[in-house]
Amino acid sequence: AQYEYLSQFEELYGDCIDDEESTIYGGKFNKMPKDIRLPEFPGGGDIQFTRYVHDNIEYPDVVDSVIPSQVPGQEDIVYRAKGVVIVQIVIDRCGRATRQEVVQSVNEAYDNEALRIMQSLPVFRAAASNGDRVKVALLVPVHFTRNRLKPEKQEYDYYDSDDYY
Repeated sequence: AQYEYLSQFEELYGDCIDDEESTIYGGKFNKMPKDIRLPEFPGGGDIQFTRYVHDNIEYPDVVDSVIPSQVPGQEDIVYRAKGVVIVQIVIDRCGRATRQEVVQSVNEAYDNEALRIMQSLPVFRAAASNGDRVKVALLVPVHFTRNRLKPEKQEYDYYDSDDYY
């Protein structure tokens, strides 16, 4: 029930389909008008959006460096790459995130993970200008900060009495 609010805007636009070309404001498209009401993420805007992205990251194991263990028999310390992938998304007039594109890359695995999250976004409240819904591009930073890889636990083959008669 942690994310009940994510469906907050789903009913707002009914069977809306935004398949017509129209001006996109913001990002690398067109200047943002002063009177625009930006798209709103369900449940409270930027804070919930940031929390959603953070909670949905599945860290790919991209190794940045390894520090050899000084103690025989202990695991080396392996550090993950850090970085910020910036993805441009367009929130269409139906409140859906579309046209996901990496504009600042870290590496292929992190870029793909950032795109996966942006493709899973719930419906936003669409942007509006002068009372009309409009398309708006947003630049979304996806921070990969968890640095240390946990050493894998040893797998053991256990004696299984069913194997032996």
